[in-house]
Amino acid sequence: MMRIRFPTACLCVLLVAGGAAAGLLSAFDQARPGVQREADEPWLPPAGAVRPVFLGYHALAADLFWIRTIQYFGAHVQTDRRYPHLYRLVDLTTSLDPYFVEAYQLGGLFLSLGRAYPEAIAIYRKGTEWNPDRWELPYDLGRMYFLDLGDIPAALEWFERAMRLPGHGHYVPRLVARLRARVGLVEAALEMWERMRETTDNEWIRETAEREIQKLLARQRGEEPGKAAPTPRAGAGGPN
Repeated sequence: MMRIRFPTACLCVLLVAGGAAAGLLSAFDQARPGVQREADEPWLPPAGAVRPVFLGYHALAADLFWIRTIQYFGAHVQTDRRYPHLYRLVDLTTSLDPYFVEAYQLGGLFLSLGRAYPEAIAIYRKGTEWNPDRWELPYDLGRMYFLDLGDIPAALEWFERAMRLPGHGHYVPRLVARLRARVGLVEAALEMWERMRETTDNEWIRETAEREIQKLLARQRGEEPGKAAPTPRAGAGGPN
């Protein structure tokens, strides 16, 4: 996901800075002095070392590292589905631009789909700290607690936080009501996956959501053994 955020008058400067920076990032990947790199390991310098290269255009730096993140994730989705450097890529992107909400959202989702749940939680929490008025981030974290971890108390707390923020989706209060009553959990899970399928422009995420929807529908029809929804349990994952 790419954003256009720069006035026309700045484009020449950005192209020069971006071209030089892209060359520098490529050079970073080719060699790390004194360090033996893994074949697939990108060199991820601290955000403080990257910022001067971009002449103060930190959002442009974040966009370039976000492109790198998408490429890294996409390459591994199609091969080994292992993402040892994904968290550092997302963390660097969001450190360069702490207000890049889409990077928190998709980065957290990528990490959760890779079962890196502690790292996903860290990214979502970082996003809520820097963007306390955005309802999407606590909603996404609540969704992960519910769908992936089965931690309904934590999911409910984060959904309630999202519900208190302006502009929240019309479906959030309905999810909160279902989780409070501990009823309609299958329907809640279906709605979350359907919402993800309908709003993403990433084909792999859409296919993943569709598979999960079909599993839940099969459970509703009694065609698949096992419980039809996450089992409520105590959890300490809610907001502090």
